[in-house]
Amino acid sequence: MIDLHLHLLPEIDDGSSSLQMSRAMLESLARQGVTRVVATPHLMQPLTDDYHHLALSLLDQIRPLAATHGVSVDLGYEHLLAPGLAARLHAGEPSNMAGGSAVLVELPFVGWPWHADSSLFALRVAGFTPILAHPERYLEVQKQPELALVAGEQGTVLQLTSGSFAGVYGKAVERSARHLLAAAIERDIAVVLASDAHSDGHRLSSVPEGLQWIRRKVEDGDLVVEWANGVVPSKLLQSEPVPPFQRWAQTAARPGGSDRRSRPPLWKKALGLAGRSGRG
Repeated sequence: MIDLHLHLLPEIDDGSSSLQMSRAMLESLARQGVTRVVATPHLMQPLTDDYHHLALSLLDQIRPLAATHGVSVDLGYEHLLAPGLAARLHAGEPSNMAGGSAVLVELPFVGWPWHADSSLFALRVAGFTPILAHPERYLEVQKQPELALVAGEQGTVLQLTSGSFAGVYGKAVERSARHLLAAAIERDIAVVLASDAHSDGHRLSSVPEGLQWIRRKVEDGDLVVEWANGVVPSKLLQSEPVPPFQRWAQTAARPGGSDRRSRPPLWKKALGLAGRSGRG
């Protein structure tokens, strides 16, 4: 598994508070079967040389620790989406994910910024693939899922937090995550699952429970987890197109040789959304 969003570097933002905490996070990640992560410290403004050099220095400290647990670590940043971000990246700001075309962005938890759609569009036009961090936690998306889903249809990857499916952030976020996952699968929207861990606490420890919920409750849940935790992040890190789940699943190996094409889609029923439109 690959985790594209977590705050592993110590004492740089509101994530890991020490090298010891980072070590504990790596131990937990390894137990969960994670083999590659991208450390994504918050970036609220243009990247400065001092901040970037600090991140690189901390990365050099973390990589040997991670290697002892069989985990490789790359560097990215979690951007607060801003109108000038695409221009900064196009000009060479090294704040993309692992040096590729993927860029992790977040929005305020309250409201939908006036520039959000145009800024995401600008990133795509500039040749970058925006990954929208934890849209299920945005209050505006909880009220209007189409805000995130339309962005997804236009090429933005939706990063859902694994712990959201385990109820870590409350029932409203849990319902939002389930709905976004269901609609994304039906509408060929790329989804990546990540921990957004800030420590070795509940965000990280809840990942297995969240993934287990998907495996048990969602049609072809094992394949969904494999796609969103392995295939999608791998393609993003290689700057390659992400295959839609339905198309990828047709060629993926299935336990027992079952053919998913012979069964009707059960997304809405499995996610408790029967009778509701995927568009809203």
